[in-house]
Amino acid sequence: MLILTFILTSTGVTVLAIEDNENTSSNPSLNFKSSKTNEFSEVNNESISSKNVDIDTLIKKTNDLNPTYQPITSQILNDSYEPNNTMETSTPILFGQELNANIGDAEDVDWYQIDLTAGTDVAFLLKNIPSDADYDLYIFDPDLNYALSENIGNADEKLYLNINTTGTWYIAIMPYNSYNAEENYQLFVGDAWLQDSFSVDTGMGFNYSQNNVGTILPYQILDLIEEPGIPDSARVTGIRFYTASSLGRWGNQTDFIYSAQSGEWYQTNPGLNVILGLPPEDENPLFVKQQWAITSSIETLFQVTGYYSPGVTFDYKYLRD
Repeated sequence: MLILTFILTSTGVTVLAIEDNENTSSNPSLNFKSSKTNEFSEVNNESISSKNVDIDTLIKKTNDLNPTYQPITSQILNDSYEPNNTMETSTPILFGQELNANIGDAEDVDWYQIDLTAGTDVAFLLKNIPSDADYDLYIFDPDLNYALSENIGNADEKLYLNINTTGTWYIAIMPYNSYNAEENYQLFVGDAWLQDSFSVDTGMGFNYSQNNVGTILPYQILDLIEEPGIPDSARVTGIRFYTASSLGRWGNQTDFIYSAQSGEWYQTNPGLNVILGLPPEDENPLFVKQQWAITSSIETLFQVTGYYSPGVTFDYKYLRD
């Protein structure tokens, strides 16, 4: 039997598919969109530029891209980071800094440098590119390995890197075939992760009776794959149950949740609401946007029947956008 429950959220109406099925002795057949698993890039010295940029020349001396080019000394806009047209003249910036600067002419390349520590997850975000411009983003580690983002037109350029080498890293912003000297771009280099949570009253109903005390009830399905209120990159840092509604009194309740991604059941300790034993969020992360199976059991019922409707809170971290 398939029951559709409609829940009003801040982003609209969410449809949760709730299906009577087997208990935890048989794993559910659920869906997970694996395309959301990883948005991190790696630096190397073999990346191929889709726009035929000569990376060696870019590193060696930007002006060699056009031997007749003279570095600009003034901009139409006030750009306090100029002159920064080569790696050697790159402007130092701070971690977490959001800066605004502009490309002054077709041959201008803006270089920045920042000191980073190995083991840090860093977002390099080039945003607010003028609508009539096309700028690309190049990141170099201290050994001059690199990563690049070369989207078409003024689409945001984003690179997320796990920093593997402590030292000075370099950022180059280069116009491809168009620029706008009258409008700024925005560059951010800082922590890749933000924290948030998502709570949902599942609308599920579990009926307790003296006949099912001590047994695990049939599971029901919570479908968050298309939930618009959750970022695609959201990785689970914790799961907590709460009582959305209930009737009756019971003791030593255990909540269970199954991940379509991992194919594993996780549970609370009896009488507690926090799910235990989740995979390490950085080594084998669970993504929030998937299907989850949920069920429950109690050890004691103090009257003939009871009713429990759970809510679930997913704590998560997600990539800064």
